[in-house]
Amino acid sequence: MTSFEKSATWTEPPGALSGFSWAVATIAVAAVVTGLPILAHLSGQPVGIAICFVLVLLVAVFATPMLPVVLVFSYLFQNLFVAFVSPEILDLNEFKAIRGYNFLLTATAWMVVVFRYWIDRGSFDRRFRALMNVSFLGLGLVGLYFAIGLTSSPTNAAIYLRNIATPLMLFDIFAVVAAQFRLTIHTAFAAMAYAIVAYGYAELFFHEPLLRLVNGDVYLQLLNKQAHDAGVWVKEMLETGRVFRSDLDSLEVEFLNTPLLGDHGIRVFRLLGPNFHPISYAYALAAFSLIAGGTGSLMYWAFSLPLLIIIGSKGALVLVLLSMAGFVGSKVLGGRWLIWCYLVVLAAYAAAGIVVGIRAEDYHVIGFIGGLKGFLQNVLGHGLGTGGNWSLDMALLDWGRSQRLGHTDVAVESAVGVLLFQMGIAALVLLACVASLAWRAWRLYMDRNDRLTGIVALGVLTVLVNGIFQEEALFSPLALGVMMGILGLVLGRALRPNARIGVATTRVEHLAKPFAGAAGR
Repeated sequence: MTSFEKSATWTEPPGALSGFSWAVATIAVAAVVTGLPILAHLSGQPVGIAICFVLVLLVAVFATPMLPVVLVFSYLFQNLFVAFVSPEILDLNEFKAIRGYNFLLTATAWMVVVFRYWIDRGSFDRRFRALMNVSFLGLGLVGLYFAIGLTSSPTNAAIYLRNIATPLMLFDIFAVVAAQFRLTIHTAFAAMAYAIVAYGYAELFFHEPLLRLVNGDVYLQLLNKQAHDAGVWVKEMLETGRVFRSDLDSLEVEFLNTPLLGDHGIRVFRLLGPNFHPISYAYALAAFSLIAGGTGSLMYWAFSLPLLIIIGSKGALVLVLLSMAGFVGSKVLGGRWLIWCYLVVLAAYAAAGIVVGIRAEDYHVIGFIGGLKGFLQNVLGHGLGTGGNWSLDMALLDWGRSQRLGHTDVAVESAVGVLLFQMGIAALVLLACVASLAWRAWRLYMDRNDRLTGIVALGVLTVLVNGIFQEEALFSPLALGVMMGILGLVLGRALRPNARIGVATTRVEHLAKPFAGAAGR
């Protein structure tokens, strides 16, 4: 046992705490680490930052096995804490700042965990060290292009550093923790999974009362303030005749968020979830659905799929359906044949999406083509923060002109397009790093027949392709971020020193055990 393991052995059940008690304690710690800096921020941002840093440092050093749950909890529920205090937020800049604590949490945890990894690197499996090197290569490239972006726009470069680096940081944290500790986090994960489903149904049936209860109406006002002040709603009224009477009207979209249904399309209110972002919320539901699928549970699917359909995120639905279909197909074709077939299906999906998007003048595809053109003009990249939704005033973008041209002037609405525009050929290396980690997980699935490992590997590959059509697919921590975290868990557990080799299922599968139990297995 290394010195690092000894420092936190009290956190490993069975021991001082039972599995249920451990889950309650972990969720409580996660709530404190997530919520206390938000409250402290009201006394001043330096106070909030200091408290966040100290709390994360304490957890990372003395309760390291709690980190996976704490991090996922923070990305799921931080904005709910922000909503509660939103009446006390004075301006838009403060609103943006107070939502940044989960990245500070992630970055601090990453520094501690990676530092402890490097000083004890020799105790890790050689294959595990190789995987970490792949991750570090990707982060090194992101850091290089961050430095380039600082020269033109420090604020935008910092935003995209957070967006692009977070999935790899989560992979590193989850992988190292799983490689050093025998985690028992399935109950806590199940609690969070069912909590966001319950919140979704409460929002579905009690939309306005729930928003008033949690001050979500004030949160929406702050969220929409920039678009409202820039005249976006007035512009849409002039172009389409649609009148926005309140912030709730901004949540009304076509069913499945597509204009392809024409005038006969059904309009629905998108669910925001506890994280107050519909696409990210859909990806969180999808990620937990894949975990449940790892043990064949159907109950969570029965609850989560209706919410996914109502939210209308095609990317999240594709993630769930394609990944599960691919996994089932592996039982018929065998893993070695299936993965090549799956890659062909993903290529066909990407090609069809681009062709249909061009014909429909879809914003996402037009934005991807804009990124591709920018890449061809400068294959070395423009630096982080140049192009992308978060670096532009989207209210001023002339979509009519872009649709006539068939492309935007810079990359927007497409994570892959933005990466190509900002990082040039290095973006291809970064995407290859992520894909290679998923490929290693698939090989592990073929060796051990661990269902969760196989499903997560397919899921990560699918999210990468979704990144062509969505910025959120790769840049939202609840999309690629959570998927990379789970990928780190399964790989770290499998390559943990003295881990049993050749066992059909690993303890990582316990992530989904409560779902299986609920389904009567």
